[in-house]
Amino acid sequence: MKCKDDTTTINLPLLLRHAATVVLVLLAAGLLPGNNALCSPEIDRIAKERKKLEKDIVGLQKQLKEFQVKLKKTQEEEKQSVEALKNYNAQIKVLEKMIAKNNARLRAQNREITILKKQYAENQSTYQRIVDEFRGVVVNVYKSGSKQPVELLFASSSLNQAVVRSRYIGLFSEAVIRRVDNLQQAAKELEKSRTELEKSRQRRSNVLREQEGQKRNFSEKKKEKQVALNTLKKDEEKFAGEIQANRKKLQKLQKKIEELIKAEQAAIEREKERQRLEEERRRKAGLAVLADSSEAALAALSTDFSTAFGKLPWPVDNGVIVRKFGKIHDPDLNIVTTNNGVDISVSSGSPVRAVSGGKIAQIAYLPTYGNIVIIRHAQSFLTVYANLAKISVAKNDIVAGREVIGLAGPMPEGGSLVHFEIWKGKAKQDPQKWLKK
Repeated sequence: MKCKDDTTTINLPLLLRHAATVVLVLLAAGLLPGNNALCSPEIDRIAKERKKLEKDIVGLQKQLKEFQVKLKKTQEEEKQSVEALKNYNAQIKVLEKMIAKNNARLRAQNREITILKKQYAENQSTYQRIVDEFRGVVVNVYKSGSKQPVELLFASSSLNQAVVRSRYIGLFSEAVIRRVDNLQQAAKELEKSRTELEKSRQRRSNVLREQEGQKRNFSEKKKEKQVALNTLKKDEEKFAGEIQANRKKLQKLQKKIEELIKAEQAAIEREKERQRLEEERRRKAGLAVLADSSEAALAALSTDFSTAFGKLPWPVDNGVIVRKFGKIHDPDLNIVTTNNGVDISVSSGSPVRAVSGGKIAQIAYLPTYGNIVIIRHAQSFLTVYANLAKISVAKNDIVAGREVIGLAGPMPEGGSLVHFEIWKGKAKQDPQKWLKK
């Protein structure tokens, strides 16, 4: 190839190498304009989802540790008991939830990696296209200019001198500068996407290792539980006695809650009767019938339960249901019990919140199940919160949805638990079907 006066041969590879060197030096020194960071709404959404899952897992790990500490202490002080079996069952439930959360994290990680791979490939393509364009521009500059200015530029003793000389000789026209800017932006975006992809792959690798550990722990707990059960069953008299004692505790709780529910339902009926009589009196007197102010007040702050099925917030964060609603057959103890609500395992001292706004209708206390709080809502709905270590409300208080009403109390078998029920008039509901999935 010849320059325009046909007197000197151009070493094109050398020229391109020098040009690339100058550009890379300028980029490294940060003397060229910045770029827009790699951005994707989907990546941001996945990152938030992942952080939420990681926070949930930390809460579950805390619960698991509390159960393990209690179990170790129990084993040091006495032989295996029904309480130890409950502890194992709770740990297994928590581990199942952790494994499910980790699976969700892995799915989010896979989506993130797929998006980042696509971005990386697109950035590689963009970068290569701009590099090719830049090569063409530099060649054109060299062909249309003289050899001496270019040699002067590459003979510069410092970066600053090179920049000053390039401006002085006008080597980098506006077109070249724009392509240099584009090249810088493409290079940084390429490196950004590559780095993020590598980080995402590393995070996924860490989650996989964590998942494997959780599955091993799950298997070990099941084996330990079976050993504890076999040991306990050898002492039939003790085993039968503990089963009977546990049954009585559950029955006492259910009986107390049902008494409180009946008392509140009777109060509601009395209010309705008073309202009916007042309406009848006003009609006879030729006065306008007024709406029920108490019910209107409840409706103003309460969730509309007619549209809340499957949407109610949980009364606790990071809760794990360890005992479901209805008749439950315990294969370990070989007994059938009835649960009017759900038992939710949480970390010790976790805040317990009202699932909907309402009025504190009943408060009671049981030595074996701590404080009991019943909240009245619109449409004859009642929610029950039992085993509260501390309560922060009083009877007849008005509470807002998600307001803290107390703290989760400890259980003899370890960890903390909140017993939660939902009633519609005299009909008990399955809370798990009402709560958000």
